[in-house]
Amino acid sequence: MFYRILRAFLTLCLRIMYRRIEAPGLAGVPPQGGVLLVANHGNALMDPLLLLVLLSRPITFLAKHTLFPMPLVGFFLKRIGGLPVYRRQEAPGESAKNEATLDRCGSTLAGGGVVCLFPEGISHNQPRLQTLRTGAARIYCRAARDGAQPLTLIPAGINYESKRAFRSRVLLVFGRPIPASDIVTLEGERSGEGVAELTRRIEVALKELVPGLDTWEELAFLRDVRTIFLGRRSESLIEEAVSLKRFIQAYHYYRETDPATVSAIREQWECYRRQLRRFSLQDGWVDLSEAPVRAARFVLLSAVVILGVMPLALIGWVTHYPAYRICGEVERRANRSPDQSATFKLIAGILLFPLTYAILGALLAWRDGWKAALVGLALLPLCGWAALRVSEERRRLREGMRALTLAFTSRKAAEEIRRQRSGILDSVARLLREHPPEAAALR
Repeated sequence: MFYRILRAFLTLCLRIMYRRIEAPGLAGVPPQGGVLLVANHGNALMDPLLLLVLLSRPITFLAKHTLFPMPLVGFFLKRIGGLPVYRRQEAPGESAKNEATLDRCGSTLAGGGVVCLFPEGISHNQPRLQTLRTGAARIYCRAARDGAQPLTLIPAGINYESKRAFRSRVLLVFGRPIPASDIVTLEGERSGEGVAELTRRIEVALKELVPGLDTWEELAFLRDVRTIFLGRRSESLIEEAVSLKRFIQAYHYYRETDPATVSAIREQWECYRRQLRRFSLQDGWVDLSEAPVRAARFVLLSAVVILGVMPLALIGWVTHYPAYRICGEVERRANRSPDQSATFKLIAGILLFPLTYAILGALLAWRDGWKAALVGLALLPLCGWAALRVSEERRRLREGMRALTLAFTSRKAAEEIRRQRSGILDSVARLLREHPPEAAALR
């Protein structure tokens, strides 16, 4: 019962925090039988919470032992059956306790349960996979050796549009099961080789599901180049990921074969981005500056939506903004790592927003009675939604107004921006035309 209530509550929290959560391949996770989930780990507590929300089956998570004494995090970890992992750098001399954790994981899998772990062993802030530990392979070997039923090994790639931004999007790709039927035999014949081979297979599978770049700036560069080249802007992350993967593969190929041209294109892109920042524009609105009538329609539509929900939104801002602001301040002061930003905001929000509702409910009850308090508390989420909607529409309204301003008052600047974007497009097209990538490089 507690697990279901917790899952429903976290689903609400994450649906508020992220504008959209996309999970292709989720249907491929078996509804029954032992399942070992392995995923990349780039956003601290948000990674396991997303998996917990998306999968209907209860999941046993492995987490570093230092999280369990923490007041809120430790409470939830214990209630959902989390298991501690003792790392040498944090618990010298206690790594032997991991054997008990591995045994419990093996028992859970052999009994038809789901176990999830992050084989990188750390949460990090890089758009590529880190060196994998062997724990996942060791757990699989134990469970497959001791259990009577076959196990399924599923890789999951967790990709954030923007890890720190509120109301951004998440793409969580569940890959095909990793073949491992021969691993137990291999491990039995030569101790250690089965574990090493399965770790290698896990690494190969996970690399297919994450960008595999050195810096976030490279990812931003390739996303922009892809958008400019293909002209696609209103897409889901699933649609974007298919072609973006090929652009990343081509980037690796050209960075090795023609680094000078790649560097020149990146310089063009940086100049283009500086020009956009100068006018507080995004690439998607450059086209609207060429079509002022269409931009005016966008502005009018956003204005209508804002005016329609503004009364509720005003109440939502007054009641929700203090907690929202405090969450941001807590994250700014307490966080020391980019991969933990969303975690701090979520934990602060889980504490502060219910407290806000409790205070407002108590004030309404004291002033107008319990009936008024119940009605007010029922309306507060609607007001909060209206405030979110108006905030998002305000951004669109500002972008549309800037596009109109660019179209009517800064024609030379608009022409320069379009010229820079055309230059990027021409350079990419020339590179592909003169040096077509080998087919093997884009597999």
